[in-house]
Amino acid sequence: MSDEVKRRPLGGEDRGRLHLAVDDLTWTWARTLAGLGEGEAPLTPYDAGHGDECTQAVRLARLTVLKHLAGYVDLLTEQDAVSALDHGAGVEEVAEALGITRQAVTKRWGHVRQGERVAVVISRRNRVREHADDPRGRVGEVGGDAQYDNDRGQWPVGRTVRAKARYAVVAVDGTVRRVYEIAPDSWEEAGPRLWRFAAVGDRALTAEEIDAAYRAGQLPLRPGDACPTRIGGAYRPHWF
Repeated sequence: MSDEVKRRPLGGEDRGRLHLAVDDLTWTWARTLAGLGEGEAPLTPYDAGHGDECTQAVRLARLTVLKHLAGYVDLLTEQDAVSALDHGAGVEEVAEALGITRQAVTKRWGHVRQGERVAVVISRRNRVREHADDPRGRVGEVGGDAQYDNDRGQWPVGRTVRAKARYAVVAVDGTVRRVYEIAPDSWEEAGPRLWRFAAVGDRALTAEEIDAAYRAGQLPLRPGDACPTRIGGAYRPHWF
């Protein structure tokens, strides 16, 4: 199964449905905050035939709801722009999605993409979990011979990262612990949009190999470096 996802533009009919959904949501909360009960949220303005006090209460309540949503939309915009860039989207694609210039995207979020190289980063807690839906059965810091299979997949790695990444970095409780060199053309599908890599020699790199790659600028992190987990799961790409 291909991991490519088709994205379509927000057309006029879609915009109309979206606007109705937002109206429905905001009127419901306005009625609640105004003390009128949730009831059926009106899809048309609430002014007509309800008296000054009622209209005033609901409109002011809706302003409060809209103000909160505006701030929340800004937060979601920040999170999604950073995540899209972090997962391989281009500056031009983010600019197109937001309807702003490429320069504006670069000014606000240019720090996310600091280079054209990328490493696969797996960041987890120091624990073991039973996972009935995972063929590995036990996942996490299982130790021993099974640790390699746990580290190498299954992860939602996109096509661009699979093509570019040369190393996989494993961090535990916020600190890098292991590094693998990804064998060329070794990615295999482990589930819908989930992928598994194979390491060169089916092993983690030695300290000497890691230091050599780091000094050559091919590796952004090495054991002992801080590597906190980011929102969205254990896997993330690290551009450098």
